[in-house]
Amino acid sequence: MSNVLEKAAELAEALEVCEEMKNMKDKEAAIKQDPEASTILNSYFQMQNELYQLQEMGKEPEAELVAQFNEVQNKMETNIHIAEFYKCQEELGKLLQKINGLISKAITGEDPTECAPS
Repeated sequence: MSNVLEKAAELAEALEVCEEMKNMKDKEAAIKQDPEASTILNSYFQMQNELYQLQEMGKEPEAELVAQFNEVQNKMETNIHIAEFYKCQEELGKLLQKINGLISKAITGEDPTECAPS
C-alpha cells in the first residue's frame, strides 16, 4: 500500500511542475494583474450565483439579468488573459483525464478511451 501512496505523491509532485500547470498558474497570475479581467470574472461569478439561486427557488431570471450575464460572458471570451487562462485550464483538464483513464484501466482492466461495443 505504501508504494501506491509513494507513486501518488510522485504524481502530485510531477503535476505541480508540469508545463500545463505552470502555464495555468502563469495565466492566473496575469488575470490577477489585470483589473479589467478581475472585474469581469467577479461580475461573472456574482451573476452566476444569482442565477443559480433563482433557479433553486424555481424562479425565472429577468431578461435584463440574462442579457447582462451574456454580455459578461462575451467580455470573458474577448479578454485575452481570461481566454488564455481557460485554454490552459482545458489543457490541464485533458492531462488529468488521461491520468484518470490510466488509473481506471488499472482498476477495471478496460481502456476507457475505447468505445464500448454496441
